[in-house]
Amino acid sequence: MSASPATPSPDTSRRHWLASALAVPSLSMLGCAAVDSTVAASPAAATPALVQPWPMPGVRYMDLPAPTLPGTSKARQHRVMVYVPQGSAPAGGWPVIYVLDGNLMFPIVAQLVHNRGGRGADMRGHSAVVVGLGHALPPDSDEVHDRAARTYDYTLPYAGVGPDSQGRAQGGADVFLDWIAQQLQPLLQSQLPLSAQQQTLVGHSYGGLLTLHTLFTRTAMFQRYVTASPSLWWGGGIVLEEAVQFMRRYASGQSALPSALNVYVSQGSEEMSARRDPARTPNPEREAAARQAQARAQSHGLTNAASLSAALNQVQGLQCQHNIWPGASHGGTQLYACMQAAQVGVWAAPSQAPG
Repeated sequence: MSASPATPSPDTSRRHWLASALAVPSLSMLGCAAVDSTVAASPAAATPALVQPWPMPGVRYMDLPAPTLPGTSKARQHRVMVYVPQGSAPAGGWPVIYVLDGNLMFPIVAQLVHNRGGRGADMRGHSAVVVGLGHALPPDSDEVHDRAARTYDYTLPYAGVGPDSQGRAQGGADVFLDWIAQQLQPLLQSQLPLSAQQQTLVGHSYGGLLTLHTLFTRTAMFQRYVTASPSLWWGGGIVLEEAVQFMRRYASGQSALPSALNVYVSQGSEEMSARRDPARTPNPEREAAARQAQARAQSHGLTNAASLSAALNQVQGLQCQHNIWPGASHGGTQLYACMQAAQVGVWAAPSQAPG
């Protein structure tokens, strides 16, 4: 079952839509269609057919208007997927896990979090609201991402940034983060009992790049940051400059973090081996950016993700954990990021470890 998209204006109509959508008692998985009545009425002896949707309680989605991409006039929409746990929220509100690349990663994180709350009382753990941040795709699309929208929304602004080698606009990260902070978070907060002090952001690859950019430039937006295989090479390593500025601001202790922070940086052992898939077309633009990023990293003593994690641990009030996932390629770390987010994003209070 799917809900009708929210209209662009006024804001009150969006709030009304979200309130009514999340209040529906029978909740099903994103994209599921109603059961075909002809199948339901077919004789018992008929050959079974794989037509039944697979439901997951607590899930709804809405499409909200997004700015057009630079150089285009085509309308586009952010797709927001929301999982709400069963039962009553904790006294301080539900923790929230925001999942980038939501079209692909949200169903995994939501299912893992749902499984925690669906166990017997003796094994049931804490739970959380899960918010998938994705993009609306054409009905007949077989893509898992809107690649052009993802490239723009997840890459950093800096002087001179232009389209990539495939003509995709870049540099819209701050526009995207403004939308989350100024529109989406207040809208969700007005409709659901959420904790503003228990929020997690998780991203992979370009999403991991955006996660670090958020940590370094908008530190107060979240309290836990899960970044898997972040694209540190992008823009010649410009995010490393942001890291240095962040650490200068807070590592001395002269400026205090807005809250205690937990950061999780991870890589796959296979991607660290630097072995290239022979079937993959070389990307000179990316390779040049990676060389520039490596030089920039070395100038700051940040030779890899592990050294970045170690440096972040010098910031008072911030704990950074670095993981290497055995046997995982760049793409394979995405699943580990989902599992990690589903674990660390459900903590009951800032002083309590995840259960």
